[in-house]
Order: sequence, then C-alpha cells, then structure tokens
Amino acid sequence: MIKVIIFDLDGTLYQSAVIRSKFAEAAYHAIAKLKRTTVAQAQQLVEHKRAQMRSTYGDPVPYTLTLRSIGMSAEQWHTENIAYFDPRDYLEEDERLLNCLSALKKRYRLVILTNNNSVQTDRTLEALGVKHLFDRIYTYNTFKLLKPDPEFVRRAIEEMGVRPEECCFVGDRYNVDLEPARRLNMHIYEVSGPSDVYTLARDFGCD
Repeated sequence: MIKVIIFDLDGTLYQSAVIRSKFAEAAYHAIAKLKRTTVAQAQQLVEHKRAQMRSTYGDPVPYTLTLRSIGMSAEQWHTENIAYFDPRDYLEEDERLLNCLSALKKRYRLVILTNNNSVQTDRTLEALGVKHLFDRIYTYNTFKLLKPDPEFVRRAIEEMGVRPEECCFVGDRYNVDLEPARRLNMHIYEVSGPSDVYTLARDFGCD
C-alpha cells in the first residue's frame, strides 16, 4: 500500500519558460567565470555538453549534472544560481496545484526530492503556495547527492522509515527521476508537467 508520494520539483510541480531561461543564463555566467571565457563561449560549451548527455539523462539534461561534468561543483553552481535570480519574482500561487496536493495530503505523506538547492527549493515552493503541505523536503543539501544516483532516493526513504514499495515517485524525467526509483522497487508515475499533476488526486482516489 502506498503511504508516501515523492515529487520532483522543477518541471513537475511547475513549468516556467522564464525560470528555464534564468537557470540557463546563470549556468552560462557561472561557466564563463569558471573557465575565464566569454558568456557566449560558455553557452556553446554548456549546450554542447548537454547535447552529449541527452542519451544518458534524457531531455532536458539538468544543469547541475551538466556543470558538474564540465568541472563545477554542485556547491559552486548553487551559490551562483541563488545569487543570479529568485523564483519568487516569476512564479505565483497555483490554486489547482494547492487543491490537488491538499486532497492527497489527507491520505498520503507528501515529499519533495530534488537536485535543486534548499534555498531555491524553498523560494519556489513558497511562491507556488504549497510549501506547508510537504512533510519532508530533500534537496542536494540534505545528503550531497544527486539524482539519478539511487542512493539519494534510498537514503530519503530510509530516513522516513518506509519501505520502497510504500512509496510512489512522481517526476517528469524518466532517466533522472523515475529510473532510480524503479530500481529500488518503488511505484513510479511519469508526468509531463503540472497539468498532469492536477489529476493525481483523482487517480489516487482522493478527490
């Protein structure tokens, strides 16, 4: 029986072209600084590397994984993107998401598990108006691990004191979000974005 629903954050609970652009800009500026090159040259390097990584991680390839492969630590990248932009400037409360998660919370424990950092994660959930609904929020800062490493997921469910088969992972990227969960014998639920999340309460019998 499912007791816990674990959600990815970016691309799953919200989608924003502006925030995608801000993450991209932050990545280009961060690599330009690291490599002591121009932003334009850094953009070429980052996007070339992302194209190479698509066969492994799917599309889009997370910037955290891309920049790490170029030589920037997750800590450096998170420091850069925290300073570069604030999601609260671009997101607003999502009433449909709030209603869906509120219904699910009556029956399940709700959890976030994201490669994002704790600062940007908190900012995003606050902007969407749903932070208070989550029992646990796992970010890179929690264990210094990144999806698709299944150890990130395994340690989270161990910390919660539940078995893998009692959890369902909801995410928008199979290779990054769902494959590691599947390998741990968890239930998985693939979405293309928040429009699919809105129907979860119905699909899980909570509406």
